[in-house]
Amino acid sequence: MSRPTLKITRHDDRQPPGDVGFEVWNPIAARYEPKASLDDGLNRVTELAEQVRVMWVQHDPARSSLKDVPDLAGDDTEWAELQVGAQANRVYETRTFDQHRWRKAMSRSAAVETIGNEVGYVPP
Repeated sequence: MSRPTLKITRHDDRQPPGDVGFEVWNPIAARYEPKASLDDGLNRVTELAEQVRVMWVQHDPARSSLKDVPDLAGDDTEWAELQVGAQANRVYETRTFDQHRWRKAMSRSAAVETIGNEVGYVPP
């Protein structure tokens, strides 16, 4: 099942607060959407997870066009992603620039902490 994902990227050539960027993988549109903040990204990921869940529950034919988040191997920036499962009981996973395999997180807050720590982002 294609899952929405929140990506934080560290930009070493910028000064805070612009030294990190937030993007959400939209599996419906098959593209990353830039977001202004961590909270905006988390809200959008939650919205998309619910849309995908409804598509699966209703056997929407459009679910066959959902796209998985791309493999970021070869990307030389520091990034970390949080992925949300679209099941009724949410499952959170993380991956990072140096660990490309998805790892299950204990909770949403643990996943957010993991990706923030990985790129040195501390929420305000």
